[in-house]
Amino acid sequence: MNGVNRAIIVILLLIAIVLCSVSLVLPLPVLDAVAQQSDALLEFLDSLQWYARVGLGILFAVALDIVLILLILLEVRRPKPKAIRIENASGGEVQISIASITDRLRYEVDQLSGILHVKPQVSAKRKGVVIELDVETAAGTQVPEKAEQVMRAARQVVEERMGLKLARPPKVNMHAVPYPKTPKSSTRARVKEEPPIASYPDAPQEELPTLPED
Repeated sequence: MNGVNRAIIVILLLIAIVLCSVSLVLPLPVLDAVAQQSDALLEFLDSLQWYARVGLGILFAVALDIVLILLILLEVRRPKPKAIRIENASGGEVQISIASITDRLRYEVDQLSGILHVKPQVSAKRKGVVIELDVETAAGTQVPEKAEQVMRAARQVVEERMGLKLARPPKVNMHAVPYPKTPKSSTRARVKEEPPIASYPDAPQEELPTLPED
């Protein structure tokens, strides 16, 4: 936001330069125009009811106060550091960018088996570096073991390979990819089979009646 603040200040200064130059070179026309606009504004406000004047005044005052307070907050707020100083460097001061730390963490953690996607978030505090990792793992991954591997890899990258200090233990947000949905088997209608008629060879067979001949 420092760039926005500088741009606003430059614009205001340019406007002030133009107004001051015109007012000093042509004071009478400028004062005459200001007087005419003041008279018109006075007539407009006089035509309004008292509660309308008070309401407009409160509205413009609140809007102006909000804009000025935002500008003050943007000016006072400390910008986030883009680089972190290495503690173990001797013979001088060495700084490393937060973007480099983020890229190194993404590369090293992504090399672990079962890791599909890694999104590191690195910030600098007074006591050291704060790391938060959003990790997406494959389906069936053992979450506690994989989280331990991710935290161990993050510690090695930050403390051993880059010479930085962690302000607190790394925070890992694990997200496992769900298992693919299996298509449901179609319900099959059960066909009831009639039990076969048992035949008994020793049972007497009934003889069919013979029809009389014509």
